[in-house]
Amino acid sequence: MSDWIADPRIRWRILLTARLDAPLGPDDAHRVGERLQALAARHGWPDERPADQRCSVERADDLGALRAHLAEEDRTPVVVGLAGEHLVVSAHHAHVDGLGLLDVLAEVTGSEVSSGARGVTGRPRAGGFLGSAARRLGEVALAPPARVALPGVAPAAGDAFAVVSVPGHHGTARLVHAATVGLVRHNRLARRRTRHVAVAIGAARREETPPGTPRRIEDRSELLRLRDVEDLDLAAVERLVREAPTQPPVEAGGAAGGRVVETALRVLAPRLGSSLLVSHLGRVQAPGVAGLAFHPVTAGGTGLSLGAVGIGDRTVLGLRARRSEWDDASLAALLDTLVAALDAPG
Repeated sequence: MSDWIADPRIRWRILLTARLDAPLGPDDAHRVGERLQALAARHGWPDERPADQRCSVERADDLGALRAHLAEEDRTPVVVGLAGEHLVVSAHHAHVDGLGLLDVLAEVTGSEVSSGARGVTGRPRAGGFLGSAARRLGEVALAPPARVALPGVAPAAGDAFAVVSVPGHHGTARLVHAATVGLVRHNRLARRRTRHVAVAIGAARREETPPGTPRRIEDRSELLRLRDVEDLDLAAVERLVREAPTQPPVEAGGAAGGRVVETALRVLAPRLGSSLLVSHLGRVQAPGVAGLAFHPVTAGGTGLSLGAVGIGDRTVLGLRARRSEWDDASLAALLDTLVAALDAPG
């Protein structure tokens, strides 16, 4: 899944943070490393680290520092880190999708982890790559996706992260609607008009695994895309989330015409993409895990992504952005604005 093509600003890492019922001791942490190495060997994932480091688990005292570090990893498809009672899985999106993060968590902890997410298996596709790319280029000229007013922070390297837990279950459509209302409010406070909000929705194809067969972990992600969401009520968003076709994969290009279009897309990177990416892992059952937080990639024109996961009687929201434009405090304030919009009428 990619909401952007050849974007050099991002690492394409996705992160899942699990708050365990109790911190892992040295022996438990070593078993996590061994299980991860066995999982990587089974899938043929490359690992450029020295052989004596491949069973190791990254450790940090501060969860925020650990997330930031693992988000910048570029030597291996999947890495795991520990900070107190938190276990963080960082994976490259070429090898693992959002639901695959849950499978990695199950493998390295030796527990049963499941999600009620339905996925988009069988959903029709919105034409081919070249046609889709041409439509996206047309947006630049006629109706570019809405931008989010920036807080004016000192730019820094890497990504910023924010997390909040809210009561109740909030599905994808409600989050898309609330996030759009929140972005419009945020821009209004900055005296900025908001037109043509475009929301990319990360989803996945679900594949049934025969009983007793280990699930193959790979990127099965798909992308939905909604336009002009600020003009839609909740019912309309719900209908589009159910019916919107998936976007064609980038790999559908490649011919001379495709390369020309890809070059044009790359040159126009700052004006392309979506206003926000939203991805929901569904309601998750995870024994031994007290909490979960999901942070998708910072792709797209704004670099803002909202991840969600339901656990227990709560929904945990994770907002992520590039530190070149946001810091932790300003991103947390934006997330508070989005959460406040969850109570907005449809």
